[in-house]
Amino acid sequence: MRIDTTEVEKRALDIRQEHNIQTYGVKDIYSLINQRGIHLIRYPFGKDILLGFSTIFEGKRIVVSNSSEILSREIYTIAHELGHIIYDFEDDNQDVKIDIEIENINESISEARAFHFANCLLMPGEELLKFIKFELKKNTKNLNALDIVRIQVEFQVSYASAVKRLFDINAIDYRLKNELFNERNEITSRSLFKIIDADEKLLKPSNTIKVPSQYLEYVITNYENGYIPYSSINKSLALLGIDSKIFKKDDSKEDEELDIDDIFEEFE
Repeated sequence: MRIDTTEVEKRALDIRQEHNIQTYGVKDIYSLINQRGIHLIRYPFGKDILLGFSTIFEGKRIVVSNSSEILSREIYTIAHELGHIIYDFEDDNQDVKIDIEIENINESISEARAFHFANCLLMPGEELLKFIKFELKKNTKNLNALDIVRIQVEFQVSYASAVKRLFDINAIDYRLKNELFNERNEITSRSLFKIIDADEKLLKPSNTIKVPSQYLEYVITNYENGYIPYSSINKSLALLGIDSKIFKKDDSKEDEELDIDDIFEEFE
């Protein structure tokens, strides 16, 4: 069984239209996720542990990304997990889609579909070709490594993702694909970015800790209402790098400590 690539591409383009994306690439994937009512959690789990996962918890759609990975990889992961949310949780089942390596698309229809969705959302074929023609002012046959870096910056993706996408839409042939990878390997991505004075943030992990605002409000409200002890709010806000002392009540008592997992379990 194969995925309906045309349907997936149309769904991705419809979403771009819904969010009035008028740039070539998606400039703010985090805002797009938030606007769709999906809870996005970004946390530095450590490099090469996992890329991210998605699930439905108590009716809430949740996407989690590992901010210990380089930013371009994290952005792609979020788009990939959005694909899972759209296609794999339509009946609000409670399954969890955990992604360790999102480029291995041979494992299942689900992974292949999410992979194709992320490509179509972040790098629509038509927008890629328009960028090359009107911004780079080049024929696709003449692309070089510096052009790929410019594509990276515009579409917020990795070098490898950009090259593979160009190959998949038949914009470049197998020979040029290999040449572009060889050129990158010889010069290195960091050097290529410096040559065109591009912001290197895509090449670095953000190590961001970001949770839905509802989480913060929930923890503070439960503490102020006396439902959880100070020790619990202290541990919870520490995850966000927030000093809980600003919320501590003068008459705070150290009641029996709740496990932080219980707070997340109760989060509504």
